[in-house]
Amino acid sequence: MKLRYTEAAIACLAMVCAANAQTVQTIGSGSAVTSVDRMATFDLLDWNHNGTPLSDYTEDNMFIGVNGDSWAGTSSPPYFDPFHIQGNPAPQGFYFPDGGSFGWVSIYATDSQKIHALEFLYGNGWTTGDIYGVPWGNDNAYLDWETLVNGNVVSSGTVGPNPQLPVGTVVGFSDVTGFDELRLRCKISTSFDPNVQALAMDDMKVQFSAVPEPATLCILGVGVVQLLRRRRRS
Repeated sequence: MKLRYTEAAIACLAMVCAANAQTVQTIGSGSAVTSVDRMATFDLLDWNHNGTPLSDYTEDNMFIGVNGDSWAGTSSPPYFDPFHIQGNPAPQGFYFPDGGSFGWVSIYATDSQKIHALEFLYGNGWTTGDIYGVPWGNDNAYLDWETLVNGNVVSSGTVGPNPQLPVGTVVGFSDVTGFDELRLRCKISTSFDPNVQALAMDDMKVQFSAVPEPATLCILGVGVVQLLRRRRRS
């Protein structure tokens, strides 16, 4: 039995309208951020600046903090490339705590602005076991996340490993009402220590303006359903 277009549309709208205002995790560039208000490129965290403390790191009035010191690779092969970027990754600055970390990566605006959307290039420092190819950046790792408002967790989730979350993927977070803080950590089941996380990230984009509300989507969707019904009758 085939599901009619109108029935499918109504079912989808019911799910959207019933959804509470929570953080939605997205995949792909532009999937969450539609207007960039702030950016963190981490360009100063290249191999010339290894050892920079990340516990109080700020860029463009954004705090991106975790215990540990920065590590962006070496000046000679084999390069540390947690994103599997083509070319020489050694001089490219990115965010990664040397040897991993035992804490969450915490992200928030230093002027307490509420975040409505955020995206970044995802990678990790877990080994692939490929000593002759690309030894770092394992696609079998997973990303834990949670958003907070006034210090309280309001949304949380896990991305990967089933289905996989390939390194080099742009990961996003969108929230109608906004959140004060985003926490991230990247783990893998084969780790020698279950408490260690090894998240690498780059090119973070932040949006403070509000994203469309589910109610707005419902209004637009009702119009689509009515149009489908008219076409069906004709």
